[in-house]
Amino acid sequence: MPSEQDERIKQLFIMEAEEHLVTLENGLVDLKSTMTDSETINDMFRAAHSVKGGAAMLGMHSVQKVAHRLEDCFKIIRENPVDIDQTIESQFLKGYDTLKDLVERLQGPYGLREEEGEKIVENALPIFTELETNLNSLVNGRNIPKSTTTSIGNKNIPANFAHQVKEKLKEMLELFKKGDTPETREQLKEGCNGLLKLNENTEIWRTLVTASQAALTNSKLSYLVLAPIIIKELNTAGELIAARKVEEIVLSKDLKEIATCPEETTFEEEKIILPQDPKEVVKLIIKNFDSKQQEAIARILVKHVKSSKKNG
Repeated sequence: MPSEQDERIKQLFIMEAEEHLVTLENGLVDLKSTMTDSETINDMFRAAHSVKGGAAMLGMHSVQKVAHRLEDCFKIIRENPVDIDQTIESQFLKGYDTLKDLVERLQGPYGLREEEGEKIVENALPIFTELETNLNSLVNGRNIPKSTTTSIGNKNIPANFAHQVKEKLKEMLELFKKGDTPETREQLKEGCNGLLKLNENTEIWRTLVTASQAALTNSKLSYLVLAPIIIKELNTAGELIAARKVEEIVLSKDLKEIATCPEETTFEEEKIILPQDPKEVVKLIIKNFDSKQQEAIARILVKHVKSSKKNG
């Protein structure tokens, strides 16, 4: 039988997955219209990617496989402005329904048995195969060109740019782990200066780094909120710049919100007295934190538990 700790981790994953399912559903109900909103497409891609990553860490292979196939399909429409028809929209919804079904079965009294999940995946594979085939046919039929390097922001980018960004972000992550002090705040802001110096010519990179620095200036925003958003946004942007896909980088709603959050805003994390019952803790988290904060808490807890297991 799974331990109480394993059950808690699973419940946190389910909470996060349900949030991502809402993101996917909102974008898929009228995908043809959604195609005009690149930020929403990016959010859907990231939602599928996050579910895939969480499922992989927890060994939920069927959930991982379906989320991965959805991610691949979102990647196609993310990189190519294809004209979505009703057939493709329907196939996307069937893929989403499969992922939703798997997540709902996780919550059942017996959970999701491996053989049950594999059977569901097997039945869904033809849908994803047809969807990818149809999407690629649209892309090839329109002869959509690969993105080219035209802006000054794409020039003179070192081959190891993504690696340099990752190294800087690793240093910042270690500072986040040290705890919230005036010293670490200043060091983190200085870390942003170092990231900015890696590429001062790309406007969107300057925007993201400056927004991160502005968020770090607000002492009312805890590291619990700041770390997941800043690290993820800058890492993704670094990879896209290195791949010469600057046009795909956007300032996300999350980063924009923390960058412009009024300093008088208060967060009550420290004032919450946590009960011993894990179920009651979950209820408190749902009551006192918004969906973005819940997502950040879930990710940090999963990483902490995984790290504890390795060190223990």
